[in-house]
Amino acid sequence: MSARPRLAPTRALRAEVRRKAIHLAFILVPLAWLQVWLPWPSTRSQWTLCLLLMVLVAVSLDLARIHDHRFGAFFRRFFGELIRRHEETQLLGSTYLLLATLLAVDLFPRPIAAASVGFTVLGDGVAAIVGRAYGRTRFFGKSLEGAGAGLAACLLWAAYLVSSGQLSWPVGLLGALVASLAEFLPIPLDDNLGITLFSGYAMKLMGLPW
Repeated sequence: MSARPRLAPTRALRAEVRRKAIHLAFILVPLAWLQVWLPWPSTRSQWTLCLLLMVLVAVSLDLARIHDHRFGAFFRRFFGELIRRHEETQLLGSTYLLLATLLAVDLFPRPIAAASVGFTVLGDGVAAIVGRAYGRTRFFGKSLEGAGAGLAACLLWAAYLVSSGQLSWPVGLLGALVASLAEFLPIPLDDNLGITLFSGYAMKLMGLPW
């Protein structure tokens, strides 16, 4: 596969904003868990089935994109600027997000599942956009400016969950801090999985029923 040319900074920022706009729209999923506004899926088992099917479809498309030259070229024609370099030969971040969401539903109580996926969606999305636009001070390949914005987004999500009676302040704050650390530190795991699992397990230690 030929090397893809680097995007100009402004064009790269626009591509990152489009990519993360799709990512941020995923916040509707944890909101649907909390508000239960969908007739289907609504229960835990229904969400598990729905997400499992979505993961299978996403993985199948990724494998076809990676291993079938014609399908890969067709896919890049429409989504090329949204695909990061390492994703050209690996699963997309959106696939990892679906997998992380499936794991959250099965592993954590409903409020914690919603919190951890929300931290992943909002924290990672905001951190990426702000880091790309304003990042100057860099550690571990990421910017302090982006990390600070991601932490602020996680804290706002935690505040929403606390104000709506889903979590206590200690649980929400712990989840937001762990999620932000997982996003910033060089953990050898995709951010979508790392943020969701680390923050979810940290909050689960405090114990909440589904």
